[in-house]
Amino acid sequence: MNSLENLRPQIENAILFECIAGSRAYGTTTSTSDEDIRGIFAVPASSYLSLVRPPDQIGDEKGNTVYYSLRRIIELLAQANPNILELLFMPQDCVLKSAPEMQQLIEHRQVFISKQCADTHAGYAMSQIKKARGQNKWVNNPRSEAPPLKEDYCHVIPWNGAGADSPPARAVPLNKLGWALAEYHAAKLEHARDTYRLYHYGQSARGVFRGEVIACESIPLADEASRFAGLLLYNEAGWRQALIDHKNYWKWRRERNEARWQQQERGELDFDAKNMMHTVRLLLSGRSLMERGEPIVRFEGEQLALLMSIRQGALMFDEIMSIAEGILEDCERLKQSADLPDVCDSNRLSELLTSITETWEARNS
Repeated sequence: MNSLENLRPQIENAILFECIAGSRAYGTTTSTSDEDIRGIFAVPASSYLSLVRPPDQIGDEKGNTVYYSLRRIIELLAQANPNILELLFMPQDCVLKSAPEMQQLIEHRQVFISKQCADTHAGYAMSQIKKARGQNKWVNNPRSEAPPLKEDYCHVIPWNGAGADSPPARAVPLNKLGWALAEYHAAKLEHARDTYRLYHYGQSARGVFRGEVIACESIPLADEASRFAGLLLYNEAGWRQALIDHKNYWKWRRERNEARWQQQERGELDFDAKNMMHTVRLLLSGRSLMERGEPIVRFEGEQLALLMSIRQGALMFDEIMSIAEGILEDCERLKQSADLPDVCDSNRLSELLTSITETWEARNS
């Protein structure tokens, strides 16, 4: 995503639409809710002839404010993206700016309603369930600020065994042996992946790791027997994945809304209530699309009460899943009888993109 600070001045006159999205649009806001801004900007048709492709979207670092190009918006609408489709049905009290070209897009919003919408809403809902469980692992398993060490992913088969009572040829965790790899040289073991011969050189050694990689040495023939210490098994893929997981965890910790996780951290819930609320919200909106031909953005009455009860942790995971499964069954049943195309007509969408772009260019010429 390009930098909002750097690119917004370039698109200021091209902004077609700007709105307050997220919980404030859904009616599910709480005292700790963030404000999410979504927008659409136009790009001159000639820009797509340049070797430097214009940006598809720009936004701030946390993703609270995001603007999409008109072309990208129509691409995502063609894919029945739930988060983008709702922009065409925003409550008026959430709209900050709407150019004439946006009205043209809204007037044609029915071309984006297809049976595929039921599938994408269900798919996004299921991804929220995975998040609800996955982030619970982060809450209940806090991580050290120090990144994972390569040495923690090393095992050694000592040449002389790990001890008198140790079975032969058993891999022992490096940290259990207490060996310092800075005192060793490594040579690749032929015909074996991620396995190395270790040679002890003490204080004169250059070490096994150099930066992020193992530096393999050419061992003099005279040292082969006298300095050989054993075999090193290095799970580099495991270490790199742990590094990614560590980075993702601390990014989440830095950017998370602290109030959101209090119930889990106190042990009152074993799932993310907000993600589960969005699961049900998406399914209710998908059912509405199959039933009435439009999504629900602003929730009211019993449906709002249900969402807020989930958000506040009043329902347990199994109860929420039972509700979600019932709505999902409704969606599937309604999809079979809905008078809707299976997918959007791509030719009509291309014509719409061209028409709106031409209208905007004429107005700004």
